[in-house]
Amino acid sequence: MVTNEMFTENKVKTYKNTEQEEDKVYSYDEAITLAGNGRYTYGLLAVVSLSILAMGCDMFGFSVVVVGCQCDFQLTAGQRNVLMSMPFLGPVVMSYPWGFYSDTRGRRKCLLLAMSCGFLASAASALSPNWIVLAVLRFVSTSCCSCAQSATYALLGESSSQRMRGTYMLFMTSVLMLTGAYYFGAGYFILNLEFSLDLGFISFMPWRLLVLVLALPMGMSWLALLNFYESPKFLANAGREDQAVKLLEKIWRRNGGKDEYPVKKIILNEDSTAPAQKLPLIQSLWAQTAPLFRPPLLWRTLQLYYITAMLYAVNNSLMMWYPFLLDAFLADDGSSDQGGLCNMILRSQDESNNQQASDCFSKLDPFTTLSSIAYSLVFTLIYLVMSRFAGRMKLMLIIILTVASTSGVVVIMTTNNTISLLFFFGILTTGLGIGLMFSYFIELYPTSYRGMAACLAVIMARGSALAAINIIGSYIMTNCYQCFYAFTAYTFSGLILSCFLPSDTKKKT
Repeated sequence: MVTNEMFTENKVKTYKNTEQEEDKVYSYDEAITLAGNGRYTYGLLAVVSLSILAMGCDMFGFSVVVVGCQCDFQLTAGQRNVLMSMPFLGPVVMSYPWGFYSDTRGRRKCLLLAMSCGFLASAASALSPNWIVLAVLRFVSTSCCSCAQSATYALLGESSSQRMRGTYMLFMTSVLMLTGAYYFGAGYFILNLEFSLDLGFISFMPWRLLVLVLALPMGMSWLALLNFYESPKFLANAGREDQAVKLLEKIWRRNGGKDEYPVKKIILNEDSTAPAQKLPLIQSLWAQTAPLFRPPLLWRTLQLYYITAMLYAVNNSLMMWYPFLLDAFLADDGSSDQGGLCNMILRSQDESNNQQASDCFSKLDPFTTLSSIAYSLVFTLIYLVMSRFAGRMKLMLIIILTVASTSGVVVIMTTNNTISLLFFFGILTTGLGIGLMFSYFIELYPTSYRGMAACLAVIMARGSALAAINIIGSYIMTNCYQCFYAFTAYTFSGLILSCFLPSDTKKKT
């Protein structure tokens, strides 16, 4: 793992290039550590964080877009469900190709292609003449931007020193938690505007402006990435050591290094991806995938995928009930003892069914918006605190899952609305484990396979979330307590597995 150091404590040092140093062969970790932490590293951290923000806005912010367009398109409940499924289906379909492309063509090249195509599709969806075109374009944009969830971790992790790697990746993940504040805040102000511009084939309304505003971070991250380099470790792993050394020297210069960069030769003690790149497509795909499911990686792959699927299934499926629970809690004045969480869910659904949709609403409720922004900011703050303890990833994951499992037990047993709602937020702390898991994919897998491992994890994550959302949507109204029993047991099983992760050990700097 990595040690916990402040950003400002990482200064680029100056080394004199002696004849002895010219003959020395450096490991990659030594070489990237000598490249230092400075303007380039911090700039890359900002750009990949912007890519993560763009992905979150395009995928999760689409729920706000659906609220805005439902009156314009006269959406039925079934059509809304189809639209809301697109952000989950896109990553499931395209994550595998992105993983292969990242491991064989490069992290930066993968991100540039994905973010440019995603931006164009997302911006074009603002001109959708009907809900079907909107669904198709959203499928394309989320298929592309889902690449950011894996390629950013690989690019940043391979371009930063061991000492700061974990801290940087957790800091980047904190930006993902911030996306809710961005798209709820933008959605509230934009959807409350009153205008309609006749463009002939469509009327340009506030929700279309919101689509463009949410697509903007993706376009900005695409342009900003042009100013940064490919992962030197990827190049070295592909047999292009000379190019890798040149990029390391450029990073050293942009980080403020003076004199001459001491590293002239580097070595990687792992298998190269170069042979796989020369194989036919099907054989190359197999060469990049099969090692993940064979010893010595098999156990680690199954372990990490199971925990990742659990985190997404529990967190994403319960998050959809968040606004309904808030409404039911406020209806009870937030203080009555009305039977606990399941009774609030039943009551909120009954009230929703009793509301005859004679009036169509395409704006966000102020309280729901404020509470969602507050939730986003609080979890972002927690993640920033977690980034200070990046060398204790296993301990933090165990604490998170312990809190979530305990909260599930309390939610089942209590009949007090206030207590049950508070511990419902305790279950949602599973979302804090997501960044930790993707950090593990960078730490525990060889360079040749980490892009594929992380992208397959995205498939597991989105697929499990989609399945859980449909299951809980079908059964929670008739078997509410059984659903919470199942989620609590599922979370506890993830807690048990997390105890078998590698120990938190400090690496030498």
